[in-house]
Amino acid sequence: MSYHNSIHPTITLQNASYYSSLGGAVRGAPQSSFMIPNRKRVPQSIYHPNDKWRAQTGRLTVHPPIAIDFKGYSRQGMKMSEIYARGSYALSQMMEGADDRVLARTGLKRITLHIRWPGYDSYDHCKWIRSIELNTSSGPITRAELAAAVSQNFYRYFDVIASTPVMDWYLGPKGITFDKLVLVSIINVFEDAWQADVAVDF
Repeated sequence: MSYHNSIHPTITLQNASYYSSLGGAVRGAPQSSFMIPNRKRVPQSIYHPNDKWRAQTGRLTVHPPIAIDFKGYSRQGMKMSEIYARGSYALSQMMEGADDRVLARTGLKRITLHIRWPGYDSYDHCKWIRSIELNTSSGPITRAELAAAVSQNFYRYFDVIASTPVMDWYLGPKGITFDKLVLVSIINVFEDAWQADVAVDF
């Protein structure tokens, strides 16, 4: 069963993208990987620990990226506002692999989400590091539940940094609003540290 959404045109085989470098997505993957022309990836900095010893001995990118897509639309992402507003049943109908227990075999009990929005990551009050528990009342967290937790964190992040002006990628009523954010994937950048690969519909 595929989910139809009017903002995503049907993909034919000859127009399908086979771009698979999700590990490099946070660093700024080619913009042409999106079917929507005004959708652009956010050029985030990658989390790296300040502790020199940990930085040298820690494990880098242990787990594969977790893609977030509408059913039938590979590597296009989903609007965070859609994910935030929908319940688990609706997401299971809309999202590709929504019920997959994406981190069940990793042995992890929680992950740490780092939001490093360009221009804001240098302000102490704009640093956002939050734990996400991976064991829920129904078992290991699903793709849909993880996407919802990440979207909720971005929604709250907007409240925290709303009054902090920056030159580019400005967040707020006069800049980029939450409803323009697209969650493309969730990427393991260092040990238990994860970041969201985010795009913006301008």
